[in-house]
Amino acid sequence: MSSEPLVKIQAGTAAEICQRFHAPPDARALLREGMGPRQFIEALTAKKQYLAAIEFLAHAMPAREAIWWGCLCMQHACGEVLTPPERAAGIAAVRWVMQPTEENRGAARAPADAAGCTSPAGALALAANGGLPPGPYGPAKSVVMAVKLSALKSPPAGIIEAQRLFVELGVGVAEGKFA
Repeated sequence: MSSEPLVKIQAGTAAEICQRFHAPPDARALLREGMGPRQFIEALTAKKQYLAAIEFLAHAMPAREAIWWGCLCMQHACGEVLTPPERAAGIAAVRWVMQPTEENRGAARAPADAAGCTSPAGALALAANGGLPPGPYGPAKSVVMAVKLSALKSPPAGIIEAQRLFVELGVGVAEGKFA
């Protein structure tokens, strides 16, 4: 991983971000006093705890950047192989990322419902609409679902590698490289 600053992550410590979600005990065991977000991501990836790193990144970034990251993962995993409802949901999520207005937030709900939250595109449109469950971390939880579902589009032997790749992609978004 690079040493570029994670300009899209405002929290000063990894512990601050870990308070936003339930990190598994083996991930929390890697957390050290005063550890920065990048250091924690590096510790997680060194131990191949990619799912915990996905959770961490989704909760570390603002909703707009997290949803964009999810869209990039979905594009990598699914390419053009989307059903019409999934395509509409993906477009709605990207539209909200490009113009995060209340109108675009509301417009993401119907495509999210049509695609379903068990598809990456549906989960991303749901995140753009405020996420599930509603609340301050609802979008992050929906992005986590979308990124994990995107990784599952890989053949079974490639799922772990997809998760690792998606963590790297998330770090790139957090660095501001893929805005």
